[in-house]
Amino acid sequence: MGGKNLLLGIDLGTTLIKAIVFNEEGEQVASSSQEVSVEYPKPGWAEQDPEALWDITCKVVRECLMRNRIDPANILGISLTGQMHGSFLIDRDGKPARTRAIIWLDTRSQEILEEYYRTGLADRIYDISGWRLITSMQVMHLSWLLRKEPETIKRARCLMACKDYIRYKLTGEPYMDLTDASVTGLMDISKGEWSSELVSELGIPAEILPEIKKSWEYAGEVTEEAARRTGLKPGTPVAAGAGDICSTALGAGVVKPGQLCAIIGTAGIYELAIDKPLKDPERKYSVAFHAIPNSWLLEAVQMTAGAALRWFRDEFCEAEKIEAKRRGVSAYALMDEEAGESSIGANGVIFHPFLQGERSPFVKPSARGVFYGLGLWTKRADLIRAVLEGVAYAAKDNIDLFRERGIGIREVRITGGGAASEIWCSIMSDVLNLKIAVPAVKECGALGSAIEASIVAGINEDPADAAKRMVKIEKIFTPNPHNVEKYRKLFQLYKKLYELLWNYYDDSWRIQSSL
Repeated sequence: MGGKNLLLGIDLGTTLIKAIVFNEEGEQVASSSQEVSVEYPKPGWAEQDPEALWDITCKVVRECLMRNRIDPANILGISLTGQMHGSFLIDRDGKPARTRAIIWLDTRSQEILEEYYRTGLADRIYDISGWRLITSMQVMHLSWLLRKEPETIKRARCLMACKDYIRYKLTGEPYMDLTDASVTGLMDISKGEWSSELVSELGIPAEILPEIKKSWEYAGEVTEEAARRTGLKPGTPVAAGAGDICSTALGAGVVKPGQLCAIIGTAGIYELAIDKPLKDPERKYSVAFHAIPNSWLLEAVQMTAGAALRWFRDEFCEAEKIEAKRRGVSAYALMDEEAGESSIGANGVIFHPFLQGERSPFVKPSARGVFYGLGLWTKRADLIRAVLEGVAYAAKDNIDLFRERGIGIREVRITGGGAASEIWCSIMSDVLNLKIAVPAVKECGALGSAIEASIVAGINEDPADAAKRMVKIEKIFTPNPHNVEKYRKLFQLYKKLYELLWNYYDDSWRIQSSL
């Protein structure tokens, strides 16, 4: 099934592992997936078992091949993508140096983070690495381990991200790719190599930092043991691959300067392709390597996007869920219909999507969600539309960080759950005053991996050129000038409201936490 000249993309999400097979035209021909668990052994801790992830990866790949009757010999190349920032350490025997890896959700290093900001080290890390310091990053995990579990660091031979660890299990070769290395807080973003200055100042053993590969480079081949576990053909070439948000940008076709990938998933992630590592003098956005040659991504991440709509669905839309089940459709589709019954500006309601605090374009953990403008005339349709508009305003607030640096943006490619909503895409287009394009393939991260795999397979020579051929656009939304002007005024109200609440957020948090 699926023919010859196939490519396998393995997507290692935080809670779901997927194996997806594409043909050389970028069309999805087979897939399999399985959920994985995250362990929270203490408040603020988030960990995963590396060996369990490998076991599930083997199962998912084998199922994908067998269930779809795919001949492993027809898979000419493999690549991986996955959750970024995780600290997957192996010892000198190639086994996990820590039973469970610390992943990006972990916040145990909060006190160290505050110390680094207080002493100015956080600013130095940004100035060298291009990354605004957050607890998610490997530099923070390693700092915590050095202080709390020094024996783990002593045992460690090599640091890898999640997809690098699984690739190591596939090939026996330990590497990290440029994209994942660039978000560790330990790379010199201007040189594309580990920063000896940061490594020395932080006391991190330089020998545990692996060789860095470009995302599209050959990084080994499937071993006999891995072939036995996965059903893949021994000797199949494997590309280094890229971190999930960078691979998603590639799989969405964001390969030219001025193109922006908006991932409207649980969070809102905005990545602008650019041809040089342009840092922010105010250190508000971050800079990472892209998964293509001579390209970088400027990145800003809001805390909640799709999660805000899911929260509203679960708490206030029981009737829609029941009706959706009766009609055999998604509850979100019915919510979209309702949102269409409201008007621009949600009949006077403004929503702030700060349901988990906010980290971009401003850092305010005490910020909270708000519905402002409720009246006796307010309908549920108005509230649904307000959520869609509020997330779009937050997207504009983040994307304006790039515009304020004088960087032109000509197109947005939307991926994630939000891409399935036509009314949300239309609102985004009007709020941002930009053309919105929706890729035909929804699994953009895995498609980005397949594009990288096509290079080591010898099908394509350059991932950017390959993306232009393999990525297709399903829908395009263009801004309505009349709506753009209305949303310009409403956005100012959105910003003024959180500015007025700025000190109240902290006061409320202090009082509520003391009760």
